Amino acid sequence: MRKLKRIAGLIVVVGMLTGCTNYAKQYDKNTLIVNRNGSIVEVSVEDFKDSKVKAEDIESYVSEQIDNYNSNVGKGIKMVSIDDEDLSHVKLVISYDDVNSYDAFNLLEYTLTDVNDIAEENLTGSYTSAQDKKAKPSDIIAEGKGKVMIISEATDVVVKGSILYYNDEVSVKDGVATTSGKKSAVIVFK
Repeated sequence: MRKLKRIAGLIVVVGMLTGCTNYAKQYDKNTLIVNRNGSIVEVSVEDFKDSKVKAEDIESYVSEQIDNYNSNVGKGIKMVSIDDEDLSHVKLVISYDDVNSYDAFNLLEYTLTDVNDIAEENLTGSYTSAQDKKAKPSDIIAEGKGKVMIISEATDVVVKGSILYYNDEVSVKDGVATTSGKKSAVIVFK
């Protein structure tokens, strides 16, 4: 009976790990995956082909940076996988406990909060709803549901849920929100 429990536990752990590592196969561009619980998975894709950097140097550097962060700030980040076989297309997958960990590690100031906790003046730009209709920040606040993600960099964003609204700094295609990086991109989702 104990062996069966151990085997079942091992299968669950392997399933969880392979679920995360599939992100590297699933995305070919820099992508943030925002989970409902506020955790973030980052897929970073870089080209090191013309540099003098070796694959083992990349992995060593990333591991060292994550270890330094976790020892100084507290646990919150882990490297899920790194695919560095092709240095022209290195894929690094890192998981973050929350947006604060992501911000601190990457020296950014993104926001992830509930709609009820955001001031209307922080909802900048013109908005489009999931039904492709124009909306105002007051409409979003009045609806009172969902989470708000504010991003200042150009990247792809995948939310585990449904996108409700997005501002004019975001385009959405096939469930992937692409931010412009010009001004603050706002994505409201549930």
